[in-house]
Amino acid sequence: MEMNQLDFNTILNDEEKILDNIMVNHTSLKKAVSEKNWEDLNKIIVEMNTLSTCFQNLDIKRDSIQVSMSNEELKPYSEKLSALRAKLLKCKIENEAFSKYVNITKDFIQGVIDNAVPQRRNKVYSKAGQIVQSKPQSIVVNQLF
Repeated sequence: MEMNQLDFNTILNDEEKILDNIMVNHTSLKKAVSEKNWEDLNKIIVEMNTLSTCFQNLDIKRDSIQVSMSNEELKPYSEKLSALRAKLLKCKIENEAFSKYVNITKDFIQGVIDNAVPQRRNKVYSKAGQIVQSKPQSIVVNQLF
């Protein structure tokens, strides 16, 4: 049983470090987007995906150990578990806020493009009944000087 508790404590510490790194990356992500630094943005996204996968793997291990522990064995870890939940909630809020920002920006840009260059959005079929990709209409812009 002591080995499980030692593993449990190690997993909690590792999860806390990963969440701290994710929160730091959230700040870097915001900075990269605001500065339009797309190379850094791609690196941060790859790193966050890696951290997320590591966290998920650790969380599965933590959960399997936690299920086998009694309430009395879990009491010493209640404060650390609460801190982890708080950090996880903060990460979730940051993710949702960033997702909303991206969706709003994407919808705005799509609206501008749709108004500037109206396209057919319907499916186009050939005589044989195959779906044909609709091609954008040509645009001619006259500049007056």
